[in-house]
This record gives sequence, C-alpha cells and structure tokens, in this order.
Amino acid sequence: MTLIVGILCSDGVVVASDSFATYAAGAAPTIGQQHVDKVLKIGNDCIYASTGAVGMSQIVSAVIEQLQVAGVLTQPAIVGATKPSTEAMKVIASNIRAQVLPTLQAAAETVPLVGMQAAGATAMVKCLVAVAVNHKPCLFQFDYSGAPEEATAQLPFVALGSGQPLADPFLAFLKRVIWEDKQPTVAEGRLVAAWTVRHVSLTNFGGVGLPVQLATLTIDAAGAPVVMIGDPGEHDQAVLSAEAALRDYITKPAQAGGPAAAIPPQPPQAPPP
Repeated sequence: MTLIVGILCSDGVVVASDSFATYAAGAAPTIGQQHVDKVLKIGNDCIYASTGAVGMSQIVSAVIEQLQVAGVLTQPAIVGATKPSTEAMKVIASNIRAQVLPTLQAAAETVPLVGMQAAGATAMVKCLVAVAVNHKPCLFQFDYSGAPEEATAQLPFVALGSGQPLADPFLAFLKRVIWEDKQPTVAEGRLVAAWTVRHVSLTNFGGVGLPVQLATLTIDAAGAPVVMIGDPGEHDQAVLSAEAALRDYITKPAQAGGPAAAIPPQPPQAPPP
C-alpha cells in the first residue's frame, strides 16, 4: 500500500511518498509497515517513484535508467521536436510497454487458475517519472500498461496508490487555497506534497505511513538538472508549523492574532414596534 504525490511547479518538480511497504503472498498481505525507499534518484537528473508490484517496479526503473545512461532523451529527434516533452514521454512509454506487456499477458493466462486479483498483484505497477527535457522539468505518469500522461500547468498534481482517494480531495483543497490562479513554486509544492502524505498517513490507518520521502528536480543557472533528496524532519516541521498556524487562526480571537470571524457577530436587532 502506497501513496505517491507528484507536483509540477513553475520552477521544478516535487515528488513525495510515504514509507510503508506490505509483504504479501500473492494478493494476501502477510506483514506490513516495513520501511522502504520509494522516491528514487536515477542518475543525476531523474526522479522515479512507483506503486504496485515491487518486481515490476524494479524492471521499470531499470528501463528509465538505461534511457538516461544512453542519453536517449537528449537526442536531436526529441529536443528538436515541436513538443519535446511529448516526444520524450512517448519514448519512455514505448520502452516501458516493451517490458510490462509480456508480463501482463503471462499474468492474464494464469487468471483461470489463481483469479484476477492474485494474477495482477505481481504484474501491475504505476509510476511517476520526473525528468528534464530540453532544460525543462517535466512530470510524467505511466499506468499499468505504460500508457502515459504529462502533468500541465492546468493539472499540476497527481496522486497514485491506495492513498489516492484521500489524497486527491486534499490536494484539490490546497491547490484552491494556496495557488488557485497560478502554478506553485517548488517551495509551495514541497509543503503541499509533504502535507498531503502526512494527512493521508494519519487518516488511512495501517495502509500509508510516515516518514515522508521527498525529492525535487530543478534547473540550475547553467541549465543543468539538479535532483535533491529532502530531509524528512524538515518536511514534518514545515507541515506542523502550517497546521499550527491554521489552528491559531481559527481558534484565537482577533485581538490575539486570530480572525475577526472568531468573535461571533451580534444578532440583528428586531425593528421597533
């Protein structure tokens, strides 16, 4: 069970996750709450995170690493395209499909014997890939078959995993509050991603767990991509401070720094007879 959050920002990309993994015999969980690294740095300029079958995730991450090492995403056919990010996404998707589709087909053949859920448990994976294409940070998601989708300024965030039903409404709320009419900055994206993972971890008991893992992809002054892995303690403190500020704003009276709305208004007076 997992929650992965990706946010496309005006100056980079943020990817965050929880830290829990669940061991299973097929589709039946055996033990849970095992700490694993879910947000991975691939090479010097790529972030990868996934949810689903661990073995397939390892295969897909190896595909991404091979593309990076070979410099495929920096070839003229991609960087010189009208939409370089779309061309890069297509290349990544085709390479992922080449690996996952045979496994999915083999799993489908076992459905009559073990059932659909057990067959899919070891063959299905979704992932997020943050990578720079032509000096521009991009965020892609790929579903079980490798079908791609690119995050945009209009749809800047994505959540994957068992925690998604709780994460999506919370992300939409924070988007409306913090960056309704603009793209978030990386600083804002870090807070929102960490806050979302913490919120779901404390709400989805036993399925998604702390600490938060978080990485950012930015472009330096020379145009080179930079991937940074964040400190979980820093994320926790930022979220706790934001929650405390919200709590104080609601509960403190106006003269103590809270909202005027905290003081109930006087009821309207009845007109004289």
